[in-house]
Amino acid sequence: MKLFHISPETNLDLLVDNLWDGQQEGYRQQVVISIRRGRIAAVQPREMQGTGNGTQQMRLTGLTVLPGLIDAHVHLALDGIDFQASLDRWQDPLLRERVLARALRVSLEHGLVAIRDGSDREGLNLQAREWVRAGKYPGPRVVATGMAVHKKGKYGSFLGPGTTDPASIRELVTSLVNRNVDQVKVVVSGLVTFHRYGEVGSLEFDTAELVEAVKTAHAAGRPVMAHVNSAPGVDLALAAGVDSIEHGYFLTTAQLETMAARGTFWVPTVAAIANRLHTAKREVYPEREIDIIRRTQESQQEMVARAHRLGVKLVVGTDAGAPGVYHGESYLDELLYWYQAGIPAAAILRAATVTAAAALGLDGELGQIRPGYRPCLIAVRGNPLENLRVLAQPEMVFIDN
Repeated sequence: MKLFHISPETNLDLLVDNLWDGQQEGYRQQVVISIRRGRIAAVQPREMQGTGNGTQQMRLTGLTVLPGLIDAHVHLALDGIDFQASLDRWQDPLLRERVLARALRVSLEHGLVAIRDGSDREGLNLQAREWVRAGKYPGPRVVATGMAVHKKGKYGSFLGPGTTDPASIRELVTSLVNRNVDQVKVVVSGLVTFHRYGEVGSLEFDTAELVEAVKTAHAAGRPVMAHVNSAPGVDLALAAGVDSIEHGYFLTTAQLETMAARGTFWVPTVAAIANRLHTAKREVYPEREIDIIRRTQESQQEMVARAHRLGVKLVVGTDAGAPGVYHGESYLDELLYWYQAGIPAAAILRAATVTAAAALGLDGELGQIRPGYRPCLIAVRGNPLENLRVLAQPEMVFIDN
């Protein structure tokens, strides 16, 4: 993979054989992408190309260019291999820096130009964001949530300090805003369990508490992403007005219809469950739990397909850092789970670019190749509309971080 940094002074014409720009179903062929002063200035047929003084040209012969990919749900401070070892490393500044730097690097190597971090109790994702901004480490743009808002004594102690009442919720959200988080993460329910099909950890907040979190975040201009599973949990999250449903296992068709009507994003993270069985480093589960995991995966894939048909704003996110879900590497897994569910490749690519950019608050900057947008692009050998697997190893990644 070749990495190209675009600076604010860059004037460059990319001569592209095949382009998927995020706007059209199919390809545009023989196109020139003109980058001027670090932004996309024009996208036009090659015969219309004009050059200015000091403009360089780069021929991307035989490659397909598309918007850089976006992972809307990761945990940079976790490695997907050993949860407890990851937590232990948080106490060693050198080790945790290595972990974060590696996660950033491999994400970029797999074509990710932006990621949204779903929190850690040390707020290390904020540090990672600043490292990328300062150019200390190469990586995708980081949309950071700092620490998550969860209920003390419930699931999520590794994500945040825990709250007890509306006042402490308001205090935590305000402190996160003061630390300049990009979005706020709330933990509405526990995890999906593998002891009984459909079983999910208990709800963490009542309506008044969750409304307080969302209201405080929205008043400060911060969208809210909600970790939530189960129909009652999703009902609570939607009633409070969250902006995105994260995971959303065992939600209902009626809830999908509500989400479609409201424009609520859904990040279904199929890999977070499916990869527990389908990775080389998978854990060992009893046969009964294996069956429950498979049924849970299949149920989620069915609902993702239904959400697509209903017009829900689907967004690709992997939950990278969760067991068996690896930064960068597992992104293709998530895409393929969607494809196995019957979603067309073009729709999956839109969820990985256009809609993901909107969920991260980056629409108008990333997710499409059009004038005014940032030139964060990838080039792959092959046709991702026919074979998503060509996205596994981008030939080139262009970023302007």
